[in-house]
Amino acid sequence: MSNFTINKNTAFSMVMAICIYAILDRIIPPSVKPVFNLVISKNATGITDIRQQRDIQLVKKISIDRIDLADKSRFRHAKIGDIGFGNDFFVDITSPFTVKQAGEYIFYLGSDDGFIFTIDGKELCSWANDRPISKTPCKMNLNIGEHTFVLNYFQGYGNAGLIMSYAYAKDGEQYIAGVNSKYIEF
Repeated sequence: MSNFTINKNTAFSMVMAICIYAILDRIIPPSVKPVFNLVISKNATGITDIRQQRDIQLVKKISIDRIDLADKSRFRHAKIGDIGFGNDFFVDITSPFTVKQAGEYIFYLGSDDGFIFTIDGKELCSWANDRPISKTPCKMNLNIGEHTFVLNYFQGYGNAGLIMSYAYAKDGEQYIAGVNSKYIEF
C-alpha cells in the first residue's frame, strides 16, 4: 500500500484549482435550453395599456426554457435572474408548438401587468391595463398538428411577472409552457 502525502506544491495546486473553478463559475453566465425567444423592448414613455403606441428606446433578445417569469415579484427567471428592464417595457414571444391530442385546451396566463394571447392569429384573451399578478384562463379547441402562439406582455411599474401554463381540459393537469407533455410539445 502506497503512502500518499500532501506537500506544499500539491496543496497549492489544489487551492488554485478551487479558486479557478470558483472564478469560472461566477463569470460564465447561467444558461438554459432555448425554447422561447423573447424580444424585450424598453419604452421611452410610461405604459398603461398593452395596445398603446410604442416608443421604443432599447431592445434586447433573450432565450428561455419556460414561461415562468415571476420570481420574487420581478420579471425574473429562476436560473438566469432579472431579464427585463426596471419598468415600462414590452415583451413579445412568438413560438410554434405541436398538439399531440385534439381537444379543448386551457391556457392560463398569469401577468402583472397586461397581455394579449393569440393562437394561429385568433385572439383568445387579453388584459389591457395594469393589474397585480392574476391568472386568466383562455380556452380553445385545437386539432393535432403544428400551431403558433403569440404572447405580448407589458410591464408598467411596480411588481412584475409573467407565467404561462396549459392543460388539456379533460385531464386538468397544468404544465408550465416549455414543459412538454403527452398533449403539447414545444
